Amino acid sequence: MISSKESYMKQLRDLLQDHEQTEEICMEYELHLVDMLEDIAFEKQCSEEEALILAIQRLGTPLEIAAMYQEELNMTAKKTQWNFFFANLFFFVGGISLTVIYHRLSNPTISKLWSLLTSIPFFLIVLYLFFWLLLGYEVGKEFGLGGKKLLLKTFCISLVPNLLLMSSIVFKIIPLTLFDPLLTPEFVLICISFTIMLYPICYLAFRYGTTRSV
Repeated sequence: MISSKESYMKQLRDLLQDHEQTEEICMEYELHLVDMLEDIAFEKQCSEEEALILAIQRLGTPLEIAAMYQEELNMTAKKTQWNFFFANLFFFVGGISLTVIYHRLSNPTISKLWSLLTSIPFFLIVLYLFFWLLLGYEVGKEFGLGGKKLLLKTFCISLVPNLLLMSSIVFKIIPLTLFDPLLTPEFVLICISFTIMLYPICYLAFRYGTTRSV
């Protein structure tokens, strides 16, 4: 039973304690509650306790408000997770499409693009590492330290295309020559090494991102 404005706000603050914007949300609701109590007391000519009951009916209980923000947080988490998955998938689909077009069609523009990309393999690795740094940073900045589980889940889901392609090449399901001269045996080993390092790199970016969420 909520007996006062103070107990209402205490319950709300306790329920939202893991939210990164707890104080901002509570301040906003406290202002709404104070204004609503004054309006109801004036309009109904009732006591503060009676006005509080009516205000809660209009504003919602602390539990209802917290559930609303938790649902919003879950939706944002899912959106972040799938955004990075599809961004990573886009890189792979783009790369595979370019490979197929290069081998199937004799197009000067595609040939020049293929020659350019195969001449800068290490730049492509650095560019791809930036994608994973961005993943860690954005999750840390958006969700703070509470986003660690989301980071791991998003990382694992986003890494699926990498592992499928790498396994297909290692077990010779896809011939290595298809990607000549980009994927030499040495370069494949470098890619495997970098893949092992991806999560530590991602996590470091995540920890830095958490410092920006404060």
